[in-house]
Amino acid sequence: LLHLFSKLSTSHPSSKKRIVIGMSSDKDLSECGKILLSNVSPPSVHLVEASHPRAAKIPDILEACPGLKPARYDLDERCVEKQTLLAIEEAAENGEVLIVCGSVFLMAGARKALGYNEPRDSDFVAKEAGANLRKDLQEHFGNRVWSEDEESEGDADEREFEEFLEGAKR
Repeated sequence: LLHLFSKLSTSHPSSKKRIVIGMSSDKDLSECGKILLSNVSPPSVHLVEASHPRAAKIPDILEACPGLKPARYDLDERCVEKQTLLAIEEAAENGEVLIVCGSVFLMAGARKALGYNEPRDSDFVAKEAGANLRKDLQEHFGNRVWSEDEESEGDADEREFEEFLEGAKR
């Protein structure tokens, strides 16, 4: 965060800033909060919680850095996308530079809010390799939308894999 704010002070010295941030639980949340508060006011901060087992929980961030209690967050819906959309609106209204930072685990949700149409895993791949994460916020590949009466790519992948296993048993 120190390097980020140093860069922002040279690239956008007079610009107001709005921050969307989520952190990993293994970071020094108190120190990160101090750095954040020394650069922006709490109402310009949107706290988010990535849907990953290593993500810091918003209450843990607030406990580690009580100065962030006036920040923007929603304990009932901790969705990265929702807070990012809110931050986009407020940054546009106030002429602020929007910065999304912190854990890499929040970036898929932030990019979705920013309008990136990224490839997504098939349902089968997400199930097998997705570490049981909520599939709406993990990295995905293959953006095909299937109707209910059509076999999805994930179903086809699973069927092909099962056929491969059956052939290997023979």
